[in-house]
Amino acid sequence: MRLGVIRRMSSSFTRAVELLPPSLNWVNNDYYVGSGTGLDVVNKATGSVVMTSASASDTDVDKAVQSAHAAFQTFRDMPAAERGQLLLKAATLLEERTADFAHLETLDTGKPFYESEMDVGTGVDALRFIGGIVQNYHGSHYDLGGSFGYTSREPLGVIGGIGPWNYPLQTACWKIAPALACGNSLVYKCSEYTPLSTVALAALFKEAGLPSGVLNIVAGEGSVGLPSHLTPTSLKSVSLDPSLLANG
Repeated sequence: MRLGVIRRMSSSFTRAVELLPPSLNWVNNDYYVGSGTGLDVVNKATGSVVMTSASASDTDVDKAVQSAHAAFQTFRDMPAAERGQLLLKAATLLEERTADFAHLETLDTGKPFYESEMDVGTGVDALRFIGGIVQNYHGSHYDLGGSFGYTSREPLGVIGGIGPWNYPLQTACWKIAPALACGNSLVYKCSEYTPLSTVALAALFKEAGLPSGVLNIVAGEGSVGLPSHLTPTSLKSVSLDPSLLANG
C-alpha cells in the first residue's frame, strides 16, 4: 500500500514537471518573461526547486495594466451572452484537464492529489455557474407614466485581483470569472508561492477564445504588483483576500 502511494506521488510529480510553463507571467495572451528577480517554484513535498522564472517588475505590471486598458475598449462591447459562452467553454476545457491541473496544484501547494482534483472541480463549477447566469445579465425597464426609463449595466473597466497561496486555482476562478462575465479586463497577481495553475488557467482562457489583453497574470513578491495602480484612472476595483496586512 505504501509503495503504491509512493509510485502515484512519483507519477504525479513527473507529469507536473512536464506541464511547467515557460514563464510565470502572462501578458497579451502569451507567456511573458518578467524583468524582476528570479522566482523559484518549489516542490512542497521535497523542498527542491523545480523551476526558476523571472518575476514581474513594476515596469512589467505597468505593461500588463496598459494591455488590459487597451483590450477593455473592445471587450466591453462583447454581448453578455458571448462572454457567457466563453466562460462555459473554459469550464469544459478545465474539466477535461482536471488531472493535469491537479498535478500542477499538488506540486505547487503540497496538497494530496485527490484534494487538488476537488479544487479543480470547484473552479469548473464557478466558471459554469457564472457563465450561465451572465447570459441573463441585463438592465431594467420602468414605466414612468407617459414615458419610460431603463437602466443599463456597464462594466467598470480594468480590475485588479490578488490571489492567495492556499487555493490558487479555485480562487482565481472565483475572481476572474465574474470580472470577465461583466465585461471587465483584468490584471491578476498570483501568489509568488503557488503561481503554476493560475498561469495555466490564463493559457486555457486563450484557447477558449478570450481576446488578447483581457486577462493578464503577473507573479512576484508582495511588494511587486498592484498598489501603485490603485487610482480611479488605472484600476477601477481590486479583489483581494483578507489578511492581517490588508486589515491593518
